[in-house]
Amino acid sequence: MHGRFQTGLLIFLLIGLVYFISAKGSTEITDTYFSLQTSKAIIENHSLAAEGCRGGYCHKSEKDGKYYSKYGIGLALIFIPYTLLGKGLALLAALPKEKVTDFLLSFYNIFFGAGAGVIMFYTARHFGNSKRASLAMALLLCFGTFCWRYSVWDFSEPAQMFFLFLCAYCALKNDFKHTTAGALSFSFLLLLKAQYLFYLPLFFIYIIMKNKDDAKTMSRRLLIFFSIIGAAFCFMLLLNYVRFGELFEFGYGAEARNFYLPGIAEHAPKLLYWLDKGIFIYNPVFILGALGYFSFFRKFRKEAAFFASIIAANFILTSAWYGWHGCSCWGPRLLVPAAPFWLIPCFCFFHKKGIAKALLVAIVSLSACVQVISILQGNLEYLIICNANGQEGVRKGMPAQITGSLIMLKHKLEKKDSSYSLREFGADSDNRVDTSVYGYKGFDFWFVKAAGFFGMPILNFTPLLLMPLIIACLWRLLKIL
Repeated sequence: MHGRFQTGLLIFLLIGLVYFISAKGSTEITDTYFSLQTSKAIIENHSLAAEGCRGGYCHKSEKDGKYYSKYGIGLALIFIPYTLLGKGLALLAALPKEKVTDFLLSFYNIFFGAGAGVIMFYTARHFGNSKRASLAMALLLCFGTFCWRYSVWDFSEPAQMFFLFLCAYCALKNDFKHTTAGALSFSFLLLLKAQYLFYLPLFFIYIIMKNKDDAKTMSRRLLIFFSIIGAAFCFMLLLNYVRFGELFEFGYGAEARNFYLPGIAEHAPKLLYWLDKGIFIYNPVFILGALGYFSFFRKFRKEAAFFASIIAANFILTSAWYGWHGCSCWGPRLLVPAAPFWLIPCFCFFHKKGIAKALLVAIVSLSACVQVISILQGNLEYLIICNANGQEGVRKGMPAQITGSLIMLKHKLEKKDSSYSLREFGADSDNRVDTSVYGYKGFDFWFVKAAGFFGMPILNFTPLLLMPLIIACLWRLLKIL
């Protein structure tokens, strides 16, 4: 047990440290802002009504006329410790409370991204992989897919991914302790996003299939699982009634009805291979995962069907949603929660030789390069440039985000500034955009911003200072494994 805990902790530290170095140091997402306002309201006013909320981002209650954030209450609960810590540190250091809290929140997804890597290690071990192969799977998830980009951004998808993956892993283990932990995980997932109620039948079917030869055990597992989730769901209904006076109003109002079946046929191809939002474009390694399902089904039929059903649920709901593109983001953001399930069958290729092995190395390397390109950009930097030439969703002659990011990276390396001509991107315009006005100067990392803010150039060397610790974690891991 001690060895298992040590291995998991080292994986968490290794991934977490790299994520820490590549974090941006500021929040940019409306989900974060209004969930933070809810968190502050809980602490300061003992209320769920978010200050500064407005229509479109918050839902006005007909019960009391107040505005409540439409984003799940789970995110506000996650933010409470950061809000309290930010308030305390601001008082001690005599710094603006908002800036300190914003800085701290920019790191919150690191814990969920690195945690998902640990779960991937144990999931790969569950399927009989060696410890080193399982470590490779963990690192592949965290550095070879868009999990890296989102774990250093403040969208809530990495948190959703962590709790969904944890619940699925607990279902695989299929004992009392893990069933309880899985139910608690799924309960918090519902608090993050009520939409996950649609995933509940998938877990119900898997628990039945896993225990179909023992009716007594199956009944116990189902009772534990659904009792805990049922209590969480009742709590959600109570919150709905307290806020809106309606049990089944979760805060999205009419927007919750913006799912369209025709959208599946229209959006599904774009979510697969469109240069701007295709999951295989932004995660080439998922091609191996998709191909690996053929072998995975032969070896682990129940588990493969279970994981594939989670992918399908996530993909269909995203395709049917009117905001399927995820707005201003990197690639298909709404598919991030199912990322581990796209990746898992990759281990089926680890023992291949010859051309298959070379293909594995090539695709993994390409996928890792795509993630590095994304990390070296400011989160919304290219989208700001696109907006200078028309609405981001239309682009108006601007290339797809992955192509535009490559052009930006070339510019930064050659010209070492943040002033871009739209003609560099192939647009028919003489406009120039200086992204430094928006806080993007060179490569966008928190320690660069902190060095300028505090006047401490030594902070620019943070990666070098932490590199020995990262190498030590990796060396120790390889020695143990």
